[in-house]
Amino acid sequence: MSLSRKFFEHVRRPLRDWFQERRLRRAVAAGLPLKIVLGGTAPAPDWLGSDIGFFDATRPESWAALLGEAGEVDRLLAEHVFEHIPPDLVPAVLQNAFRYLKPGGTIRIAVPDGHNPDPDYIRHVEPGGIGPGADDHKQLFTIESLSEALAAAGFRVEPGEWFDASGQFHETAWDEACGHVHRCRRHGTPDKSFPSSHLSLLVDGIKP
Repeated sequence: MSLSRKFFEHVRRPLRDWFQERRLRRAVAAGLPLKIVLGGTAPAPDWLGSDIGFFDATRPESWAALLGEAGEVDRLLAEHVFEHIPPDLVPAVLQNAFRYLKPGGTIRIAVPDGHNPDPDYIRHVEPGGIGPGADDHKQLFTIESLSEALAAAGFRVEPGEWFDASGQFHETAWDEACGHVHRCRRHGTPDKSFPSSHLSLLVDGIKP
């Protein structure tokens, strides 16, 4: 392990975790709107990060330890997180998300798009692919598989950006208030490594 990595793991990460947990607990105690990023740090001042050492989104007790009562979260955002979750654990994460969201609350998920017609894109993002982090990718979602997983957890599904099975791109007028996504048609910039690197499958799940 490099010196910089050791410094991050033993100094910077514990401090970051402590700060994120403190912000979250204060927001819960104060009854503030809870807009939480799953598996990441906050993209804006009114969002809260949950990339905290003890928090495991697959375990109901982790959610309870961090957030207390179910049905209190307004928004959840997971940008390029779900492709790292083993397929058999995805239902547990979505069930926990459904339980802790308020009625009308949303979970916005952005993941690599398995229907992207660019073979180079698929080579980069598929499990074991050649792109950064792809060695840890567990599955490649499509609009059908992600929508099915969300619906099975009880969510109403609203796609925002996606390719269909024929490789045709679609986009709807998705609301920025439900979470800013960097890697998408609206905001992304193509990486030099492959032209469509900025595109994602972007889908919202709404709790009825």
